[in-house]
Amino acid sequence: MKTETATLADGRRVEFIPTVIGEGGFKRVYFTKDRSSVVCLYKDQARATEPRQLQRVQKLLTDFNPTLHAETGKYFADLFCWPTGIVVTPEFGILAPAYPGNFFFGSGKWKGKEKNGKWFVSPKLRKLLPPAERGDWKCYLELCARMARGVRRMHMAGLAHSDLSCNNVLLDPPNGRCVIIDVDSLVVPGLYPAEVLGTPGYIAPEVIATQHLSEHDAARRLPCNYTDMHALAVLVYENLVRRHPLRGPKVHHTDPAEDDKLAYGTKALFVEHPADTTNRPGGLTVTLDHLGPYLKPAFVKAFVTGLHDPAKRPTAAEWESALNKTADLLVPCGNSSCEEKWFVYREGQPLKCPWCGTTAKGRLPVLEFYYAPKPGQFRPEGHRVVGYNGRSLHRWHARTDVRNSETTPGEPVAVVQPHGDQWILKNVKLESLISPRGNPVPEGQACLLQDGEEIHLSRHEKGRMVCVRMVP
Repeated sequence: MKTETATLADGRRVEFIPTVIGEGGFKRVYFTKDRSSVVCLYKDQARATEPRQLQRVQKLLTDFNPTLHAETGKYFADLFCWPTGIVVTPEFGILAPAYPGNFFFGSGKWKGKEKNGKWFVSPKLRKLLPPAERGDWKCYLELCARMARGVRRMHMAGLAHSDLSCNNVLLDPPNGRCVIIDVDSLVVPGLYPAEVLGTPGYIAPEVIATQHLSEHDAARRLPCNYTDMHALAVLVYENLVRRHPLRGPKVHHTDPAEDDKLAYGTKALFVEHPADTTNRPGGLTVTLDHLGPYLKPAFVKAFVTGLHDPAKRPTAAEWESALNKTADLLVPCGNSSCEEKWFVYREGQPLKCPWCGTTAKGRLPVLEFYYAPKPGQFRPEGHRVVGYNGRSLHRWHARTDVRNSETTPGEPVAVVQPHGDQWILKNVKLESLISPRGNPVPEGQACLLQDGEEIHLSRHEKGRMVCVRMVP
């Protein structure tokens, strides 16, 4: 096998195979000899070696690098394809990890190709994929939460991606995973401006509306955290309902190019706008109402309130919270032929799957959360978990001072299980689970879940209590 040698800025030497395996607008990509990494060489060497660009890459490898964090570095190394070195010869470029194998199709006609997000959000393309590659709705909820977490981490560091899109977020739906790529050109507000405006369909309306202005014009809007928030909302909407939030039947201009500019710019209109239905496609079977009490207002905030007012868009942290809370409301569909397999519990609505129309049979336990601002004075929290066979409770469910984040262990601390014609809550790792009768429930033991009864998940001062409610 013919190889060449790349020299890194820190003196390391890496052998790579001089066959292009991928090419974008800015870089050509080559596998290293062991295929664990890729060498990415910039096409425009003069621009790539400008002092500002060199400083950007150096900063991304050091000060802004989330993979170096002692506690969460490994987590974010799995979520980002973050550069690991600067290549100085044979040309200037970067060294980055190769995408893990689960981000390439493992079977079917496209075996070996990258799992670009467009394969999963387009109904036409989805039909071409083997069922094993598509994943179910719960998987998409999980990968969207991870995506939001990654964007939240970037924004916390003062960075913006500037080109979030289905092209730069690879998906592994069956495992609820995603990886954010092309992070070597991140925007550092005030220091390193955006090099690209973004990908059509994901570019924020204010960027499209002002793209004709000079980059030195104060009215020009360039990619930043706010435009990332728009792109993230588009990605979440596409992945959850399989359509674009702005692509509807409304026509703004007879010229297609001008129509697109208006439809995604100054005249952008949410396809599910609650008051203006002129851009709403016909035959929508799954709508915002089916997404539950956390995602519906987030989408309204993103595509109605904040569509043309960037400062009012939901942050990545808000998306992360809404997605995680929605996961607590999931109900398994009883139809084995249902492709999505999960739907959201909605208070006061029948347990009916919007994807296939199947109504759930039997009764499910709903655990209503209560918190205590003062010892012993419990108040309803307005949030709940829907129980089903195998439903896990985690540390963030048991205590109000624990958040579902990259720093929190994800192992179950309790599990809901059927027991004959009843339901039980089995203690897996809770230190002070108390039954409705006031008795401690040791690890490995369980208590019945009966309508109207109260269970203390933790006696900690920040511990929660749940009230059991059987539905329907």
